[in-house]
Amino acid sequence: MRRSIVTWTFVLLLVLASGSSAPAVVAQGTDALAIGGPTGGFVITPGSVATFTSIGFNACNSLTAGFNAGSYQARFDFPGGCGSTTRPNVSIGPFAAPTAVTVFLTDNHCQVTYFSDGTPVDHVIVSGSNPFLLRFADGGGNCERANATFNVFQGCNFCVTLTIVDAPINATGKSVSAVEGAGANLAVATFTDPDSAATAAGYAATISWGDGTTSSGVITGTTSFAVAGSHIYAEEGNYSISTTITDVDSPSNSATATSTANVADAALTAAPACRASTLGSYNAPTATFTDAAGSLGTAANFTASVDWGDGNTSAGTVSASGAGSYSVAGTHNYASLGQFTIKTTIADDGGSVAVTSCTTIGFSFAPGGGAFVIGSQHDAAGQPVTFWSAQWVNINLSAGTRNSHSFKGFAKSPASPTCGATWSADPGNSTPPPSGPLPEFMGVIVTSSTTQAGSDASGSVAHIVVVKADPGYAPNPGHNGTGTVVAVVC
Repeated sequence: MRRSIVTWTFVLLLVLASGSSAPAVVAQGTDALAIGGPTGGFVITPGSVATFTSIGFNACNSLTAGFNAGSYQARFDFPGGCGSTTRPNVSIGPFAAPTAVTVFLTDNHCQVTYFSDGTPVDHVIVSGSNPFLLRFADGGGNCERANATFNVFQGCNFCVTLTIVDAPINATGKSVSAVEGAGANLAVATFTDPDSAATAAGYAATISWGDGTTSSGVITGTTSFAVAGSHIYAEEGNYSISTTITDVDSPSNSATATSTANVADAALTAAPACRASTLGSYNAPTATFTDAAGSLGTAANFTASVDWGDGNTSAGTVSASGAGSYSVAGTHNYASLGQFTIKTTIADDGGSVAVTSCTTIGFSFAPGGGAFVIGSQHDAAGQPVTFWSAQWVNINLSAGTRNSHSFKGFAKSPASPTCGATWSADPGNSTPPPSGPLPEFMGVIVTSSTTQAGSDASGSVAHIVVVKADPGYAPNPGHNGTGTVVAVVC
Protein backbone atom coordinates (compact mmCIF):
# COMPACT_ATOMS: atom_id res chain seq x y z
CA MET A 1 0.00 0.00 0.00
CA ARG A 2 1.08 3.58 -0.52
CA ARG A 3 1.17 6.00 2.26
CA SER A 4 0.05 8.84 -0.01
CA ILE A 5 -1.37 9.52 -3.44
CA VAL A 6 -0.27 12.85 -4.81
CA THR A 7 -1.80 14.94 -7.58
CA TRP A 8 -0.39 18.20 -8.99
CA THR A 9 -1.79 20.37 -11.69
CA PHE A 10 0.41 22.46 -13.96
CA VAL A 11 0.68 23.71 -17.50
CA LEU A 12 4.02 23.22 -19.25
CA LEU A 13 5.75 22.67 -22.51
CA LEU A 14 7.05 19.16 -21.99
CA VAL A 15 10.59 17.97 -22.40
CA LEU A 16 10.84 14.48 -20.86
CA ALA A 17 14.25 12.89 -20.41
CA SER A 18 15.27 9.68 -18.71
CA GLY A 19 18.72 9.43 -17.27
CA SER A 20 20.88 10.80 -14.54
CA SER A 21 21.29 14.34 -15.89
CA ALA A 22 20.84 17.37 -13.64
CA PRO A 23 17.32 18.64 -12.88
CA ALA A 24 15.78 20.45 -15.83
CA VAL A 25 15.60 23.79 -14.08
CA VAL A 26 16.51 26.93 -16.02
CA ALA A 27 20.13 27.77 -15.30
CA GLN A 28 20.49 30.73 -13.00
CA GLY A 29 23.28 33.21 -12.59
CA THR A 30 25.05 33.82 -9.34
CA ASP A 31 22.37 36.29 -8.37
CA ALA A 32 19.53 33.79 -8.83
CA LEU A 33 17.31 33.18 -5.81
CA ALA A 34 15.77 29.79 -4.89
CA ILE A 35 12.60 29.87 -2.81
CA GLY A 36 12.25 26.54 -1.02
CA GLY A 37 14.67 23.89 -2.24
CA PRO A 38 14.95 21.05 -4.72
CA THR A 39 14.44 18.42 -1.99
CA GLY A 40 11.15 17.01 -3.18
CA GLY A 41 8.33 17.15 -0.68
CA PHE A 42 6.49 14.32 -2.46
CA VAL A 43 7.49 10.66 -2.64
CA ILE A 44 6.46 8.05 -5.18
CA THR A 45 6.51 4.73 -3.39
CA PRO A 46 7.79 1.58 -5.14
CA GLY A 47 5.45 0.30 -7.81
CA SER A 48 3.43 3.54 -7.89
CA VAL A 49 2.81 5.88 -10.81
CA ALA A 50 2.73 9.67 -10.62
CA THR A 51 0.50 11.54 -13.05
CA PHE A 52 0.62 15.29 -13.75
CA THR A 53 -2.67 16.66 -15.06
CA SER A 54 -4.42 20.00 -15.58
CA ILE A 55 -1.11 21.59 -16.51
CA GLY A 56 -1.61 25.28 -17.29
CA PHE A 57 0.07 28.71 -17.59
CA ASN A 58 -1.55 32.12 -17.22
CA ALA A 59 1.11 34.87 -17.13
CA CYS A 60 2.84 37.78 -18.83
CA ASN A 61 6.43 36.95 -17.81
CA SER A 62 8.69 34.39 -19.42
CA LEU A 63 8.38 31.26 -17.29
CA THR A 64 9.93 27.80 -17.16
CA ALA A 65 8.28 25.02 -15.12
CA GLY A 66 8.76 21.30 -14.73
CA PHE A 67 9.51 18.44 -12.39
CA ASN A 68 12.37 16.16 -11.37
CA ALA A 69 11.86 12.60 -10.13
CA GLY A 70 15.02 10.57 -10.03
CA SER A 71 16.09 10.05 -13.64
CA TYR A 72 12.82 11.50 -14.94
CA GLN A 73 12.91 15.21 -15.86
CA ALA A 74 10.38 17.37 -17.65
CA ARG A 75 10.41 21.08 -18.60
CA PHE A 76 7.63 23.32 -19.87
CA ASP A 77 8.28 26.83 -21.27
CA PHE A 78 6.02 29.86 -21.40
CA PRO A 79 7.62 32.46 -23.69
CA GLY A 80 6.15 35.57 -22.08
CA GLY A 81 3.61 38.04 -23.29
CA CYS A 82 0.30 38.04 -21.54
CA GLY A 83 -1.70 34.91 -22.29
CA SER A 84 -2.54 31.37 -21.17
CA THR A 85 -1.89 27.87 -22.42
CA THR A 86 -2.05 24.22 -21.37
CA ARG A 87 0.22 21.25 -21.74
CA PRO A 88 -0.48 17.49 -22.14
CA ASN A 89 -0.70 15.19 -19.11
CA VAL A 90 2.46 13.36 -18.06
CA SER A 91 2.80 10.03 -16.18
CA ILE A 92 5.98 8.62 -14.70
CA GLY A 93 6.82 5.37 -12.95
CA PRO A 94 6.55 2.83 -11.63
CA PHE A 95 9.76 3.07 -9.60
CA ALA A 96 11.64 0.26 -7.95
CA ALA A 97 12.55 2.38 -4.91
CA PRO A 98 10.99 5.38 -3.13
CA THR A 99 11.57 8.39 -5.37
CA ALA A 100 11.29 12.05 -4.38
CA VAL A 101 9.40 14.36 -6.75
CA THR A 102 10.08 18.10 -7.02
CA VAL A 103 8.00 20.56 -9.05
CA PHE A 104 9.50 23.96 -9.82
CA LEU A 105 8.70 27.30 -11.46
CA THR A 106 11.40 29.75 -12.66
CA ASP A 107 10.60 33.37 -13.32
CA ASN A 108 13.12 34.01 -16.11
CA HIS A 109 12.76 37.78 -15.84
CA CYS A 110 13.42 37.95 -12.11
CA GLN A 111 15.73 34.93 -12.02
CA VAL A 112 13.85 33.32 -9.14
CA THR A 113 13.01 29.61 -8.85
CA TYR A 114 10.24 28.36 -6.58
CA PHE A 115 10.24 24.68 -5.46
CA SER A 116 7.42 22.43 -4.28
CA ASP A 117 9.28 21.16 -1.25
CA GLY A 118 6.28 21.51 1.01
CA THR A 119 7.50 24.85 2.43
CA PRO A 120 4.58 27.32 2.33
CA VAL A 121 6.24 30.43 0.98
CA ASP A 122 4.89 33.35 -0.94
CA HIS A 123 4.36 32.47 -4.62
CA VAL A 124 3.84 28.74 -3.87
CA ILE A 125 0.69 27.17 -2.46
CA VAL A 126 0.27 23.38 -2.08
CA SER A 127 -3.22 22.21 -1.15
CA GLY A 128 -5.19 18.98 -1.07
CA SER A 129 -4.20 15.45 -0.15
CA ASN A 130 -3.49 13.17 -3.06
CA PRO A 131 -4.40 14.60 -5.40
CA PHE A 132 -2.39 17.72 -4.60
CA LEU A 133 -3.00 21.06 -6.27
CA LEU A 134 0.18 23.15 -6.74
CA ARG A 135 -0.19 26.84 -7.56
CA PHE A 136 2.80 29.01 -8.43
CA ALA A 137 2.88 32.81 -8.87
CA ASP A 138 5.85 34.53 -10.54
CA GLY A 139 7.54 37.57 -9.09
CA GLY A 140 5.96 39.86 -11.66
CA GLY A 141 7.60 42.98 -12.84
CA ASN A 142 8.48 43.96 -9.28
CA CYS A 143 10.81 41.01 -8.76
CA GLU A 144 10.29 41.26 -5.02
CA ARG A 145 11.79 37.83 -4.45
CA ALA A 146 9.79 37.40 -1.27
CA ASN A 147 10.32 34.32 0.85
CA ALA A 148 7.93 35.02 3.71
CA THR A 149 4.71 33.07 4.13
CA PHE A 150 1.97 35.00 2.44
CA ASN A 151 -0.05 32.73 0.16
CA VAL A 152 -2.82 35.17 -0.64
CA PHE A 153 -2.51 35.42 -4.42
CA GLN A 154 -5.49 34.57 -6.52
CA GLY A 155 -5.34 32.13 -9.39
CA CYS A 156 -1.88 31.05 -10.54
CA ASN A 157 0.71 31.72 -13.20
CA PHE A 158 1.49 28.01 -13.29
CA CYS A 159 -0.81 25.25 -11.97
CA VAL A 160 -0.53 21.48 -11.92
CA THR A 161 -2.32 18.57 -10.20
CA LEU A 162 -0.18 15.68 -9.01
CA THR A 163 -1.75 12.27 -8.36
CA ILE A 164 0.29 9.32 -7.15
CA VAL A 165 -1.51 6.04 -7.77
CA ASP A 166 -0.47 3.05 -5.72
CA ALA A 167 0.71 -0.14 -7.35
CA PRO A 168 -2.18 -2.58 -7.70
CA ILE A 169 -2.62 -5.06 -4.87
CA ASN A 170 -1.73 -8.57 -6.02
CA ALA A 171 -3.88 -11.05 -4.05
CA THR A 172 -4.15 -14.84 -4.12
CA GLY A 173 -6.81 -16.95 -2.42
CA LYS A 174 -5.98 -19.92 -0.18
CA SER A 175 -8.30 -22.90 0.17
CA VAL A 176 -9.02 -23.97 3.74
CA SER A 177 -10.38 -26.99 5.59
CA ALA A 178 -12.80 -26.85 8.52
CA VAL A 179 -15.29 -28.97 10.44
CA GLU A 180 -18.92 -27.95 10.80
CA GLY A 181 -19.75 -26.43 14.15
CA ALA A 182 -16.10 -25.96 15.10
CA GLY A 183 -14.74 -22.44 15.22
CA ALA A 184 -11.43 -21.97 13.46
CA ASN A 185 -9.01 -19.23 12.47
CA LEU A 186 -8.71 -19.69 8.71
CA ALA A 187 -6.00 -18.15 6.50
CA VAL A 188 -7.95 -17.34 3.32
CA ALA A 189 -5.64 -15.13 1.20
CA THR A 190 -2.19 -13.64 0.71
CA PHE A 191 -1.15 -10.44 -1.06
CA THR A 192 2.00 -8.47 -1.79
CA ASP A 193 3.08 -4.85 -1.98
CA PRO A 194 6.27 -3.73 -3.75
CA ASP A 195 6.76 -1.02 -1.14
CA SER A 196 9.09 -2.42 1.52
CA ALA A 197 7.84 0.23 3.95
CA ALA A 198 4.21 -0.89 3.69
CA THR A 199 2.57 -2.16 6.89
CA ALA A 200 -0.44 -4.35 7.60
CA ALA A 201 -2.20 -1.40 9.24
CA GLY A 202 -2.43 0.27 5.82
CA TYR A 203 -4.94 -2.30 4.53
CA ALA A 204 -8.39 -3.55 5.37
CA ALA A 205 -9.90 -6.90 4.40
CA THR A 206 -13.46 -8.20 4.21
CA ILE A 207 -14.18 -11.94 3.96
CA SER A 208 -17.38 -13.29 2.44
CA TRP A 209 -17.53 -16.87 3.72
CA GLY A 210 -19.89 -18.26 1.08
CA ASP A 211 -22.65 -19.12 3.56
CA GLY A 212 -24.28 -15.70 3.59
CA THR A 213 -22.06 -14.19 6.28
CA THR A 214 -19.17 -11.73 6.12
CA SER A 215 -16.57 -10.55 8.61
CA SER A 216 -13.45 -8.42 8.77
CA GLY A 217 -10.17 -10.14 8.09
CA VAL A 218 -7.02 -9.83 10.18
CA ILE A 219 -3.96 -8.81 8.16
CA THR A 220 -0.46 -9.75 9.23
CA GLY A 221 2.99 -9.57 7.68
CA THR A 222 5.32 -7.05 6.04
CA THR A 223 5.62 -6.67 2.25
CA SER A 224 4.08 -10.11 1.89
CA PHE A 225 0.82 -10.22 3.83
CA ALA A 226 -1.69 -12.83 4.94
CA VAL A 227 -5.42 -12.45 5.60
CA ALA A 228 -7.20 -14.66 8.14
CA GLY A 229 -10.57 -14.71 9.83
CA SER A 230 -12.48 -16.64 12.47
CA HIS A 231 -15.60 -18.43 11.35
CA ILE A 232 -17.97 -21.28 12.22
CA TYR A 233 -19.73 -23.14 9.41
CA ALA A 234 -23.10 -24.53 10.48
CA GLU A 235 -23.15 -27.29 7.87
CA GLU A 236 -20.66 -29.41 5.99
CA GLY A 237 -20.03 -28.80 2.29
CA ASN A 238 -17.89 -26.75 -0.09
CA TYR A 239 -18.16 -22.97 0.14
CA SER A 240 -16.75 -20.27 -2.17
CA ILE A 241 -14.84 -17.65 -0.16
CA SER A 242 -14.31 -14.15 -1.52
CA THR A 243 -11.69 -11.95 0.18
CA THR A 244 -11.46 -8.25 -0.70
CA ILE A 245 -8.33 -6.31 0.31
CA THR A 246 -8.44 -2.51 0.20
CA ASP A 247 -5.70 0.09 0.52
CA VAL A 248 -6.93 2.30 3.37
CA ASP A 249 -5.29 5.42 1.92
CA SER A 250 -6.54 4.69 -1.58
CA PRO A 251 -9.88 2.84 -1.46
CA SER A 252 -9.98 2.56 -5.25
CA ASN A 253 -6.91 0.33 -4.99
CA SER A 254 -8.36 -3.04 -4.04
CA ALA A 255 -8.18 -6.68 -5.06
CA THR A 256 -10.45 -9.68 -4.57
CA ALA A 257 -9.16 -13.22 -4.14
CA THR A 258 -11.33 -16.33 -4.28
CA SER A 259 -10.81 -19.67 -2.58
CA THR A 260 -12.74 -22.68 -1.32
CA ALA A 261 -13.64 -23.86 2.17
CA ASN A 262 -13.91 -27.63 2.41
CA VAL A 263 -16.07 -28.19 5.49
CA ALA A 264 -16.20 -31.74 6.83
CA ASP A 265 -19.13 -33.29 8.65
CA ALA A 266 -18.75 -33.25 12.43
CA ALA A 267 -18.32 -36.58 14.21
CA LEU A 268 -21.21 -38.41 15.87
CA THR A 269 -20.86 -40.21 19.21
CA ALA A 270 -23.52 -42.80 20.08
CA ALA A 271 -24.40 -44.60 23.32
CA PRO A 272 -26.84 -47.46 24.02
CA ALA A 273 -30.21 -46.69 25.60
CA CYS A 274 -32.25 -49.91 25.33
CA ARG A 275 -34.97 -50.86 27.73
CA ALA A 276 -33.67 -53.88 29.67
CA SER A 277 -36.83 -55.87 29.05
CA THR A 278 -40.02 -55.72 27.09
CA LEU A 279 -43.41 -57.28 27.64
CA GLY A 280 -44.98 -57.72 24.25
CA SER A 281 -44.23 -54.82 21.89
CA TYR A 282 -40.96 -52.89 22.31
CA ASN A 283 -41.71 -49.16 22.17
CA ALA A 284 -38.83 -47.23 23.72
CA PRO A 285 -35.45 -45.56 23.06
CA THR A 286 -32.65 -47.64 21.59
CA ALA A 287 -29.77 -45.10 21.55
CA THR A 288 -28.64 -41.59 22.29
CA PHE A 289 -26.01 -39.65 20.36
CA THR A 290 -24.28 -36.30 20.20
CA ASP A 291 -23.18 -34.28 17.20
CA ALA A 292 -19.89 -32.39 17.53
CA ALA A 293 -21.53 -29.61 15.50
CA GLY A 294 -23.43 -28.77 18.70
CA SER A 295 -26.67 -26.83 18.55
CA LEU A 296 -26.12 -25.88 14.89
CA GLY A 297 -27.70 -29.17 13.74
CA THR A 298 -31.34 -30.31 13.81
CA ALA A 299 -33.00 -33.72 14.12
CA ALA A 300 -33.90 -33.48 10.44
CA ASN A 301 -30.18 -33.83 9.61
CA PHE A 302 -30.16 -37.45 10.77
CA THR A 303 -31.66 -40.82 9.93
CA ALA A 304 -31.57 -43.97 12.06
CA SER A 305 -31.94 -47.67 11.36
CA VAL A 306 -32.69 -50.23 14.12
CA ASP A 307 -31.71 -53.89 13.73
CA TRP A 308 -33.90 -55.63 16.33
CA GLY A 309 -31.72 -58.73 16.61
CA ASP A 310 -34.40 -61.13 15.35
CA GLY A 311 -33.78 -60.66 11.64
CA ASN A 312 -35.97 -57.56 11.38
CA THR A 313 -34.92 -53.95 10.74
CA SER A 314 -36.95 -50.75 10.81
CA ALA A 315 -36.39 -47.00 10.81
CA GLY A 316 -35.81 -45.28 14.12
CA THR A 317 -37.26 -41.91 15.11
CA VAL A 318 -34.67 -39.20 15.88
CA SER A 319 -35.56 -36.52 18.43
CA ALA A 320 -33.53 -33.53 19.61
CA SER A 321 -32.66 -33.35 23.29
CA GLY A 322 -30.94 -29.94 23.10
CA ALA A 323 -27.36 -28.64 22.75
CA GLY A 324 -26.37 -31.14 20.07
CA SER A 325 -27.84 -34.17 21.87
CA TYR A 326 -30.37 -36.53 20.30
CA SER A 327 -32.20 -39.79 20.98
CA VAL A 328 -33.40 -42.64 18.77
CA ALA A 329 -36.57 -44.61 19.53
CA GLY A 330 -38.28 -47.51 17.79
CA THR A 331 -41.25 -49.86 17.92
CA HIS A 332 -41.14 -53.59 17.29
CA ASN A 333 -43.20 -56.70 18.05
CA TYR A 334 -41.05 -59.69 18.90
CA ALA A 335 -42.57 -62.95 17.72
CA SER A 336 -40.84 -64.93 20.47
CA LEU A 337 -39.37 -64.48 23.90
CA GLY A 338 -35.65 -64.23 24.41
CA GLN A 339 -32.65 -61.97 24.72
CA PHE A 340 -32.07 -59.76 21.68
CA THR A 341 -29.19 -57.50 20.68
CA ILE A 342 -30.52 -54.25 19.26
CA LYS A 343 -28.10 -52.40 16.96
CA THR A 344 -28.80 -48.76 16.11
CA THR A 345 -27.07 -47.03 13.19
CA ILE A 346 -27.27 -43.22 12.97
CA ALA A 347 -26.31 -41.39 9.75
CA ASP A 348 -25.78 -37.66 9.33
CA ASP A 349 -26.82 -36.29 5.93
CA GLY A 350 -23.25 -34.98 5.72
CA GLY A 351 -21.78 -38.47 5.85
CA SER A 352 -20.85 -39.14 9.49
CA VAL A 353 -22.08 -42.45 10.94
CA ALA A 354 -22.26 -43.84 14.48
CA VAL A 355 -23.29 -47.32 15.63
CA THR A 356 -24.19 -48.62 19.07
CA SER A 357 -25.86 -51.73 20.44
CA CYS A 358 -27.52 -53.01 23.60
CA THR A 359 -29.71 -55.91 24.68
CA THR A 360 -33.33 -56.30 25.67
CA ILE A 361 -35.17 -59.36 26.97
CA GLY A 362 -38.59 -60.24 25.67
CA PHE A 363 -40.55 -61.86 28.51
CA SER A 364 -44.04 -62.83 29.59
CA PHE A 365 -45.72 -63.64 32.88
CA ALA A 366 -46.80 -67.13 33.83
CA PRO A 367 -49.19 -68.65 31.30
CA GLY A 368 -52.88 -68.26 32.12
CA GLY A 369 -52.49 -65.07 34.20
CA GLY A 370 -50.96 -64.31 37.57
CA ALA A 371 -47.29 -64.46 38.50
CA PHE A 372 -44.76 -66.21 40.63
CA VAL A 373 -43.25 -64.32 43.58
CA ILE A 374 -39.76 -64.08 45.14
CA GLY A 375 -38.44 -62.26 48.20
CA SER A 376 -36.82 -58.85 47.91
CA GLN A 377 -33.43 -60.10 49.07
CA HIS A 378 -33.13 -62.00 45.79
CA ASP A 379 -34.01 -59.28 43.23
CA ALA A 380 -30.52 -58.39 41.95
CA ALA A 381 -29.51 -59.33 38.41
CA GLY A 382 -27.52 -62.56 38.39
CA GLN A 383 -29.13 -63.78 41.62
CA PRO A 384 -30.36 -67.43 41.65
CA VAL A 385 -33.93 -67.62 42.95
CA THR A 386 -36.62 -70.13 43.90
CA PHE A 387 -40.06 -68.90 42.90
CA TRP A 388 -42.08 -72.11 43.62
CA SER A 389 -41.48 -74.45 46.54
CA ALA A 390 -43.11 -76.04 49.57
CA GLN A 391 -40.42 -74.14 51.52
CA TRP A 392 -41.05 -70.82 49.73
CA VAL A 393 -41.30 -68.70 52.90
CA ASN A 394 -38.12 -70.12 54.42
CA ILE A 395 -36.20 -69.62 51.16
CA ASN A 396 -37.48 -66.14 50.30
CA LEU A 397 -38.27 -64.32 53.52
CA SER A 398 -35.41 -65.08 55.87
CA ALA A 399 -35.89 -61.56 57.21
CA GLY A 400 -39.25 -60.04 58.08
CA THR A 401 -42.62 -61.61 58.74
CA ARG A 402 -43.05 -65.30 58.03
CA ASN A 403 -46.71 -65.79 58.94
CA SER A 404 -47.71 -67.17 55.55
CA HIS A 405 -46.16 -70.64 55.58
CA SER A 406 -48.94 -71.99 53.43
CA PHE A 407 -47.89 -69.72 50.51
CA LYS A 408 -45.88 -71.70 47.96
CA GLY A 409 -44.98 -68.86 45.52
CA PHE A 410 -47.77 -68.29 42.99
CA ALA A 411 -50.06 -65.23 43.11
CA LYS A 412 -53.31 -65.55 41.19
CA SER A 413 -53.96 -61.81 41.26
CA PRO A 414 -53.39 -59.51 39.52
CA ALA A 415 -53.45 -61.27 36.15
CA SER A 416 -50.85 -58.79 34.83
CA PRO A 417 -48.81 -57.38 37.71
CA THR A 418 -47.52 -53.80 37.86
CA CYS A 419 -45.06 -52.23 40.25
CA GLY A 420 -46.71 -50.63 43.28
CA ALA A 421 -49.75 -52.87 43.15
CA THR A 422 -50.63 -55.68 45.60
CA TRP A 423 -50.83 -59.38 44.97
CA SER A 424 -52.95 -62.10 46.55
CA ALA A 425 -52.95 -65.90 46.52
CA ASP A 426 -54.84 -68.92 47.79
CA PRO A 427 -52.96 -71.15 50.21
CA GLY A 428 -50.79 -73.95 48.90
CA ASN A 429 -51.26 -74.84 45.31
CA SER A 430 -55.04 -74.48 45.31
CA THR A 431 -55.00 -71.50 42.87
CA PRO A 432 -53.77 -73.65 40.93
CA PRO A 433 -50.36 -72.66 39.47
CA PRO A 434 -49.68 -73.09 35.75
CA SER A 435 -49.17 -76.64 34.62
CA GLY A 436 -46.20 -75.67 32.48
CA PRO A 437 -44.06 -75.39 30.61
CA LEU A 438 -43.01 -71.97 31.87
CA PRO A 439 -41.68 -69.15 29.62
CA GLU A 440 -37.91 -69.26 29.36
CA PHE A 441 -37.87 -65.54 30.31
CA MET A 442 -40.63 -64.91 32.84
CA GLY A 443 -41.81 -61.87 34.75
CA VAL A 444 -41.74 -62.46 38.51
CA ILE A 445 -43.06 -60.33 41.39
CA VAL A 446 -40.62 -59.17 44.08
CA THR A 447 -42.16 -58.72 47.52
CA SER A 448 -40.70 -57.76 50.89
CA SER A 449 -43.27 -59.61 53.03
CA THR A 450 -46.42 -61.66 52.98
CA THR A 451 -49.52 -61.35 55.10
CA GLN A 452 -52.10 -64.06 55.72
CA ALA A 453 -55.75 -63.22 56.37
CA GLY A 454 -57.68 -66.38 56.89
CA SER A 455 -56.56 -68.73 54.19
CA ASP A 456 -55.41 -66.01 51.78
CA ALA A 457 -51.86 -64.60 51.47
CA SER A 458 -51.03 -61.16 50.06
CA GLY A 459 -48.23 -58.67 49.72
CA SER A 460 -46.98 -55.64 47.82
CA VAL A 461 -45.40 -55.63 44.35
CA ALA A 462 -42.13 -53.92 45.29
CA HIS A 463 -40.44 -54.79 41.97
CA ILE A 464 -40.86 -56.92 38.91
CA VAL A 465 -37.85 -58.83 37.56
CA VAL A 466 -37.24 -61.15 34.65
CA VAL A 467 -36.14 -64.64 35.62
CA LYS A 468 -34.64 -67.13 33.21
CA ALA A 469 -36.40 -70.29 34.34
CA ASP A 470 -34.57 -73.57 34.84
CA PRO A 471 -36.02 -76.88 33.70
CA GLY A 472 -37.73 -79.08 36.33
CA TYR A 473 -40.73 -77.03 37.36
CA ALA A 474 -44.00 -78.86 38.10
CA PRO A 475 -47.21 -77.56 39.71
CA ASN A 476 -46.62 -79.90 42.67
CA PRO A 477 -44.76 -77.71 45.22
CA GLY A 478 -42.42 -80.59 45.78
CA HIS A 479 -40.90 -79.80 42.38
CA ASN A 480 -39.18 -76.48 42.89
CA GLY A 481 -39.35 -73.74 40.32
CA THR A 482 -35.94 -72.09 40.06
CA GLY A 483 -34.05 -69.71 37.81
CA THR A 484 -31.76 -66.68 37.65
CA VAL A 485 -32.66 -62.98 37.66
CA VAL A 486 -31.52 -61.49 34.34
CA ALA A 487 -33.21 -58.07 34.32
CA VAL A 488 -35.15 -55.63 36.45
CA VAL A 489 -38.38 -54.39 34.86
CA CYS A 490 -39.35 -51.83 37.50
